[in-house]
Amino acid sequence: MASSRGLPDTLIDELWRRAVGGIGPIAGAASVADEALRETTRSGQHADRGARPGGRAATDNDVEAAVRRIVGSHVRLAASSGLLTSLGGAATLVVTAPAGMTGLYLLSTRLAAAVARLRGRDLDDPVTRTAVMVCVLGADGVELAERTGLDLVNASLLSGLRRLPPEVRAQLDTRIGYRMTSRFTRRGALNVTKLIPVVAAPIGAGADAMTMRTVATFARAHL
Repeated sequence: MASSRGLPDTLIDELWRRAVGGIGPIAGAASVADEALRETTRSGQHADRGARPGGRAATDNDVEAAVRRIVGSHVRLAASSGLLTSLGGAATLVVTAPAGMTGLYLLSTRLAAAVARLRGRDLDDPVTRTAVMVCVLGADGVELAERTGLDLVNASLLSGLRRLPPEVRAQLDTRIGYRMTSRFTRRGALNVTKLIPVVAAPIGAGADAMTMRTVATFARAHL
């Protein structure tokens, strides 16, 4: 089992830190979620003739509308050739990876974390972090969670993760990191000896947009 300083754990740590905290001009998950909810409630207020000038509290419908807004924007970003250059060198992780894969994982993590935030989850909670990373991996993440002992037929992902001892959940985090690094190596060789800036490169817009939609589906179902 890799230590807490191992490559898989470092990858998870860096993805989470940059997706939640933001990267330079790229806003983090909490900011993205809060702005989407503000825009949604503002639009709802304009549509509601009886709304008071002070605004109104967000409803469950507002939250889900904000989720849809975030999903749409992230799908468009994933399909955009400008994604890589917008991330630039600031997106470099502790391990280097193909530019498209790095940007896609960062966006996927931000998307799922933003959904979690809108649903009232605490982004400082390590259980939330693990649940988000499971969703980022999609079916692979669910498979790893079930192999760790979660019964996702009779329990939600979050409740199941809360029942796991912390050390078992940490093992799941490491396995998720291993699966991600395995995907990296299938897209291009990892260079763990030095850092290089993420550079623009052609990506499959359609495939990346589909990946983002898949992450959104898992996030909406499990977070």
